[in-house]
Amino acid sequence: MRKILITILFFVLGLGMPLSSLADFQKNKVAVLDFQLQGDGFETEDMGRIVAEWFVTALVRTGRFDVVERALLEKIISEHQLSLSGIVDERTASEMGKLLGVKVIISGSVLKLHDVLEVNSRIIDVETGSIIAAENVKSDASLGLQAMIPQMAQKIARNFPLQGYVVKRQEQTLTIDLGRMAGVQQGMRFIIFKEGEVVKHPRTGEVLDVTQIQTGELEITDIRDKIAEGIITQETAPGSVEYGQLVKSIMGPLQPMESSFSEGDQWQVNKLSPKEQDYVRKIRTGHPKEKIWVAQVIIKTRLSNTVVLDAMAKELDNNYDKFPRDKHHLSVMIWYVRALGTGSSRQRYRKVLQRVSNDAPNPKLKGYTQQILAKYI
Repeated sequence: MRKILITILFFVLGLGMPLSSLADFQKNKVAVLDFQLQGDGFETEDMGRIVAEWFVTALVRTGRFDVVERALLEKIISEHQLSLSGIVDERTASEMGKLLGVKVIISGSVLKLHDVLEVNSRIIDVETGSIIAAENVKSDASLGLQAMIPQMAQKIARNFPLQGYVVKRQEQTLTIDLGRMAGVQQGMRFIIFKEGEVVKHPRTGEVLDVTQIQTGELEITDIRDKIAEGIITQETAPGSVEYGQLVKSIMGPLQPMESSFSEGDQWQVNKLSPKEQDYVRKIRTGHPKEKIWVAQVIIKTRLSNTVVLDAMAKELDNNYDKFPRDKHHLSVMIWYVRALGTGSSRQRYRKVLQRVSNDAPNPKLKGYTQQILAKYI
């Protein structure tokens, strides 16, 4: 069934393109609607919009998608009195597609029930209004929504494999006509194949499928804007991989989602006062405004409880290199740096602050952390 869905997606998204057009690779243009909230206990009524923004950031980071800007999406939705929520009917999907210039809309929902969080997403073909693929991720609530979104983006990307051509072979090194602009990343693997028998409908003559004959596998080692090079890791027979054959990306295993806390950490948290336990909960799973509020409280009250501060340090260490263009996430990280770097226990967090100052992808976060280190530590 999954193979059928992938085949449909190739035709829907125009991935079965001729050789001449692959040089000007176009990313898949998509629109992301607000996620619907189901259940109780969400920190804000805007969480559906916030999750959609996190999701947009995660999709862009995969390198596979051209996502409609949020401001443009909201403007068109408002002008044409359409729904921005996660449920769209066939007529609305078709109208959105025409107005936004997209072929696919991604909608979704977030379910929260007791200690379980579940994020569901649906890929909708705007021409038919039908769901052509659906994915979900589930975790205990300790992980937090923001940490779940990148794995959901990985799952969505699996439904949009890259397809291109071998344009050069030199011994065991291949060059393909897909590069950085197409979302190719170092270490990415491709199967190499040639087209075989064409399967046609006996009455209409319609082409139903084209069989694929695999000739080898490729692992990317070097990337440029429009091309990438890699090593042939497997070949069905010597010389079976040739110029002009097709390549299709293979998605590796999903990155595992790990909770920020071990059982030992949680045991220490359970010993805190109710107020301090609430601080930790907000640090781990709260809305960005709540996370910032906790950091401000820590600074104002000069809180020195290392269980609470360790929770903040772990969240900073796990997330400082994620979502570099998300202004809400950036604000949280900056306030965490300030809370950890100016308190009485600041020497305890020197190493994590140095990692942020050296490796943070956002220059503002990196620069601010360097100032904190220079002034206080």
